[in-house]
Amino acid sequence: MHKPLFDIDQSGMEVEVNSYKPGNGLAWPTLFPLKFSPKFDIKGLEGDEGIPVAAERVAFNAKAPKKTRKTVGSWNGRLGKYAVSREKEEIEINEYNDLRTLAAANTEDKATARYLVDLIYDDLTFVRDAMDYKMEIDCMRIGSSGVHDFPAKIDGDMATADTINFNVPKENFVGVTTAWSDSENADGLKDIQAQQKRIADKGGKKPMFAIMEKVKYEQLEAQKKTARRLFPAISDVNLITADQITLEGINKYMRKKGWPQILVIDTYATIENKKGDKVTIKPWNENVVTLAPIAQLGWTYYKPVPVVQDTAALQSQATYYKITRYSELNPMLEVTMAEAYAQPGLINRASLVFINTANTKWANGAEA
Repeated sequence: MHKPLFDIDQSGMEVEVNSYKPGNGLAWPTLFPLKFSPKFDIKGLEGDEGIPVAAERVAFNAKAPKKTRKTVGSWNGRLGKYAVSREKEEIEINEYNDLRTLAAANTEDKATARYLVDLIYDDLTFVRDAMDYKMEIDCMRIGSSGVHDFPAKIDGDMATADTINFNVPKENFVGVTTAWSDSENADGLKDIQAQQKRIADKGGKKPMFAIMEKVKYEQLEAQKKTARRLFPAISDVNLITADQITLEGINKYMRKKGWPQILVIDTYATIENKKGDKVTIKPWNENVVTLAPIAQLGWTYYKPVPVVQDTAALQSQATYYKITRYSELNPMLEVTMAEAYAQPGLINRASLVFINTANTKWANGAEA
């Protein structure tokens, strides 16, 4: 690794890297905030979930009664390696040098000077965004499936048959009586309320949030039974107009009853394969509504990538990843690379409910 060919120094790169807020505008920092892990191997174990057991009144000098310990199965995983790089090849490097000479000769040419700055920093922006959107993809897939799999469509050459199972209880993966797309007969709010009651009756932490994709929320909003619940005084449901049904109104109704608040996400990501083809996907399974006791589904566990010693390359630690910039001479390249050790994982697993709103069964979130 050689010193970068473009005009950038260590302090300049650190200022640029540290000026970014991780996941800005994305859903994963809220639903799966960052959490430091000192080791590669991580283990999630939650015990004593649910309604606390009352103490007993005992005589003095008597032994305290022994109580049972209720646990949810543990899950084990290892931090994965995330990496992305971008290169500027020989022709781009020569064009940059020519423009730099031109800008130096004409100090009033502000456009060329600005273009040069953009050339220096655009690769930093690219790899930063690539890391954030990969986290978005993985967190949203986990948040709408309860597991982490690695399909070829998304993980390419790194696709495997492995699945990280976070051991959410099997009975917490459910379907609905009527698909939410049936606006005449479906009752999405009732489906949510019923699952909250089921968890509460078992002594679990009561789900207080229902997280869903925008498309699914629009189906909920269009259901006649939603309108009937919000406006019981209007005898003819057909007189209730679409603009009267709002997210604020639904949440006000739900809040009065102590039922879950609706959180709507609308997130996209673009995947590029080795051929350079780009495909835009929705990371969250739009069929799935996930219930949770808090407005957080888990953590994004991470461990800092170490700084390599005795190299002329520039290295800077961001929040959860490291950016490295260096050049090669044969062939002539300027490389910008980001690396991270990370793994999203679920919390409050006994109280999470995954509802397939397009099927009477869970069926892995697939339509009927």
